[in-house]
Amino acid sequence: MKINLKEKNKNKHTVNIENIEIGLIKDFTLKITEKLHNDFKKFSGDYSPIHNDIKFCKKNNFKKKLGYAFLITSALSKIYGIYFPGGNELCLHQTCNFRNPFYINDTLSIKLKVVQVNKSTKIISINTEIKVKKKIIFDGHSVLKLCLKKWSIKKDN
Repeated sequence: MKINLKEKNKNKHTVNIENIEIGLIKDFTLKITEKLHNDFKKFSGDYSPIHNDIKFCKKNNFKKKLGYAFLITSALSKIYGIYFPGGNELCLHQTCNFRNPFYINDTLSIKLKVVQVNKSTKIISINTEIKVKKKIIFDGHSVLKLCLKKWSIKKDN
């Protein structure tokens, strides 16, 4: 399963706690393609009709098959591990508030904002907001501990 994220504000990936400041924002986009949806279905084993049966969805007042909420958390895992802070952290805590559904072919706009930095413990807190167009579909909070001294990241995209 390949999650193709696009980083909006490309700059050097931050791995060192000294480079992270409160208010730092990172933006990404993720297109929910039919292939990504189906790959996640196979990976997760979740074949529920709300994600796979258009008739079931319409009977339950949804216009299309719903995207997988936990595909969002997989995208966050990739962001934390590859893009920001960049693979030298351990996720200690993650809250997930799934506010509204999203659908296949939606483009998710992902915004991460650093809200707390403790340089002595190497712990940062990030608020995440994800929108489709102007509608919030997800918000959450993560606490990450930066732990590795040196790290080399191999990216797949």
